[in-house]
Amino acid sequence: PKVAYEEMNEVHAQEVELLNTIEELLDKEALQEQITAAIEAFLEHTREHFANEERLMREVGFPAFMMHKSEHDRVLNEIQYVLMNWRSRKDDVILKEYFNLTVPEWLNQHISSMDTVTAEFIAMQKGEA
Repeated sequence: PKVAYEEMNEVHAQEVELLNTIEELLDKEALQEQITAAIEAFLEHTREHFANEERLMREVGFPAFMMHKSEHDRVLNEIQYVLMNWRSRKDDVILKEYFNLTVPEWLNQHISSMDTVTAEFIAMQKGEA
């Protein structure tokens, strides 16, 4: 889904590309190092994505900042846990479920709800609505 603030749409598109890369690597049963590197890139991108979004929310005084940030924190912790589990167990079944189902469903829901409201508020405050 698209939101009212274009910068957020661009970041979401990049995130989808990274998810697609992970999915492709898992489907072709790539080397563990390649899969690990792709997950690490996704995690780093997600950290930067969330930090930038949180900066924008603070700049405009977004009222639901803490609720939105707590969801970001929860997801970052979850990704870190999945990566840690992958490094120790190398269970690609868990990874496939997480990156092919859980993350895309969460991302779609998050964009459709929290990010949509946030983007509208940011666009209004910045005079871009």
